[in-house]
Amino acid sequence: MAAKTNSEMGTLVFGNLKDAWPGEAIDFTPLLAHQVDAIGVAIGVELAPIGATEVQTAGSRRIDILADGADGTNFVIENQYGALNHDHLTRGLAYAVAAHARGLIVIAEKHRDEFREVAHYLNELRDNDPERGVAVWLVEAKAVKIGDSAWAPLFLPVVSPNEFASAVVLEQTAIRRRLAREEFDRLFASDEIHEAVGKLLDGWDNADRRHRIMASPAQAVLECRGPGVGGWRAVIGVYPDGKVNVPFGSYKGLNSGLAVEDLTTEEFRARANMLFGFDGTEVQAKTESSWISASRFSALRDFADEVATAFVKATIE
Repeated sequence: MAAKTNSEMGTLVFGNLKDAWPGEAIDFTPLLAHQVDAIGVAIGVELAPIGATEVQTAGSRRIDILADGADGTNFVIENQYGALNHDHLTRGLAYAVAAHARGLIVIAEKHRDEFREVAHYLNELRDNDPERGVAVWLVEAKAVKIGDSAWAPLFLPVVSPNEFASAVVLEQTAIRRRLAREEFDRLFASDEIHEAVGKLLDGWDNADRRHRIMASPAQAVLECRGPGVGGWRAVIGVYPDGKVNVPFGSYKGLNSGLAVEDLTTEEFRARANMLFGFDGTEVQAKTESSWISASRFSALRDFADEVATAFVKATIE
């Protein structure tokens, strides 16, 4: 007997962004901040699953979203309802250049031909001068739903850096934006934080572990072998002001799609919340400054060891 098939098919509905999310600043920008990893998938760049919104810039202006790349570098994201205008494009470019960001991502419902030409031109300049140029992505956003379902954003890149040149340029940028240990050591807010972080880094590296020191923002990222395309996963990040970054979203696989089971249990999150003072809602969680201290060193090291052990276990399994 032939298998029975379902002949019903939902109807895909397209709408304006304002139909789905009435307020650009109060509705759409916060949504994008929590969809940063989806934007990254659309443009082929691994981004953290949540970005900072309304970031203050020079001249009392604000950038819509500042997102973290997988290697600790920054991406500037500007979004706009309707067609992109000069204000949003130039504001995004100005901040991306000033912050030495790895790239600028501009999201709008429509990108006019003249702005597409500008983006192509800037990407060509970046290919020829990686030290000074900025990589630009223009992305069109649409609101879509099936039948009576909730609206969802659809991201369609219309201008991207040259695929081959972009990969080379972004790798060069990542290397250039790293700090030497001696430079990092000069940035610490106190001798106590410096000593604790130094002990953590000095005792970390082995065949399955490594650390990288990034320049913008200045931080040391502890990594371990784990499931993923590159074979390495971020464990924690530590900052010279004593702040700790705990990437719960990465543990859950929001970027890679590869969750680490031991790091997604309620029991693990409860212990992490108690240790770092989180409330349980954070995805890319950061402690307050000066959290790192001599008295908390052992607990921080044990936490990093636990995460690394879980990554290695997940890789073997």
